[in-house]
Amino acid sequence: MSPDINHPTGNMAAIKVRALKVICPIACLALACTSPSDRRELPTLNAEINVLLITVDTLRYDHLSHNGYPRLTSPHLDALATKGITFDAAFTYWPKTRSSFASMFTGLYASQHGLNVRDRDLPHFNQTLAETFQSAGYRTAASVDNANLDAALGFGQGFDDYDQTWLVGKTEMERTEMITRFGEETLSNERDPRPFFLWLHYVNPHTPYDPPEKNLEVFSGDGIVPRGHELEKVIGYHGGVNRNLALEDEMHWGDYIDRYDAEIHVADQHIGRVLQALENGPYSETTLVVFTSDHGESLGEHDYFFDHGYDLFNPSLRIPLILSFPGFLPAGERVAGLVSNLDLFPTILDLAQVSYPHDDFRGRSVLPLVRGSKDEIHKRLFFQNDQHHMATLSGRLKFLHYPERDGGEGGCELYDMYHDPGEEDDLFKDSEVRVAQLQAELSSFFTQTVAWQQRTTARRKEVSATKDSELSEEARRSLESLGYLRLERQRVAPRSLNCRAR
Repeated sequence: MSPDINHPTGNMAAIKVRALKVICPIACLALACTSPSDRRELPTLNAEINVLLITVDTLRYDHLSHNGYPRLTSPHLDALATKGITFDAAFTYWPKTRSSFASMFTGLYASQHGLNVRDRDLPHFNQTLAETFQSAGYRTAASVDNANLDAALGFGQGFDDYDQTWLVGKTEMERTEMITRFGEETLSNERDPRPFFLWLHYVNPHTPYDPPEKNLEVFSGDGIVPRGHELEKVIGYHGGVNRNLALEDEMHWGDYIDRYDAEIHVADQHIGRVLQALENGPYSETTLVVFTSDHGESLGEHDYFFDHGYDLFNPSLRIPLILSFPGFLPAGERVAGLVSNLDLFPTILDLAQVSYPHDDFRGRSVLPLVRGSKDEIHKRLFFQNDQHHMATLSGRLKFLHYPERDGGEGGCELYDMYHDPGEEDDLFKDSEVRVAQLQAELSSFFTQTVAWQQRTTARRKEVSATKDSELSEEARRSLESLGYLRLERQRVAPRSLNCRAR
């Protein structure tokens, strides 16, 4: 009798046979030999590759030790990176949790999927990544912390099991433990023969930075991070530490960096447990692991402390991204080309051999970048935020546009990212020639978003929307504890992208 290769408990030889069936298509995809339109004509395939997506809220790329950070914050993620591919120029399109995941799980810009500054839920007319896997015969499950991802806001679309830890867990550490156990149990479940799509989202190291003492002790007093200046207590997040986050006996900059790093260390320990469960379980050779963050965190850059998303500078935009699939993807490779979190949807589908649900993705599969088979998949990336700021990055040059509160012309800035990675020297005033093309590209993007938004607004009239005030009491408490529900007054959206030097 031949072994049942469709069942995870089949013998290892059978599993390897199943894996070999997809190695040729994956190699082909890595050489960019299919296009979205080609894929759309194919029947839905299911290569029985499992997908484990792990995301960590508010995690900066440059605070992981395998990316050169001097503290050992992430030993388990470091080990994962040695088994897979690290993308050194990965960015979120919108540096806030809701908008970031809305785009990650749809592959679309905000003006297309409909979650934007005004409308704060993800409409059900979108087909999400989870729904795509569900349609392809996958079992889909998630365990998440951060009520910005509440199912009532549309983020549960396509999940058979959507575990919202804030409904039960009283503390961040309780909820972190719940997510890890959920992952361990799912990865040891041999009863269901279907492949799985599993998403785990940890809220650490989002504010308030409140790690267990044992993790904080790893970094406090290590002499690596200077104490820096003493911070003022402020309203908001500019000029000092927000008065709601301030600690009476810890008011130096370095005290908060210790706490931020300790929270990363906590998340890394739990991710290590999940990865160990995967290694010890029946799915170790048939599971793609994707690790990333929804956005980064400003730790004082541009006088912006312990928050994210108000501006479009790299501390909030740059994110870690690791893909690991031993036997299929190369181990220990680093990729320098620009990639966006919008690229994850098509990339994951390509690796799992699941057909694209449509050909309107704004992201592209990153597989052509593997082993340097193509220099770039994006000539430029676009960014937006809740303040109606817009920006474009074309590798070396970054061009930003800001609306004015009084309705006047918007302000613009230009940065040379090679010579000024800290984005401190604005070159806009004296760079008219270099700015012209970038401004034209951003203006074109702006015009396109207006057209998309008009169509999306018409579609939104046909579906009911969920406001934050309609969420459960537990969800509202979770949002308040994370610093939400106390939002600053939103700026009026610009009508054009005219510029003047700021």
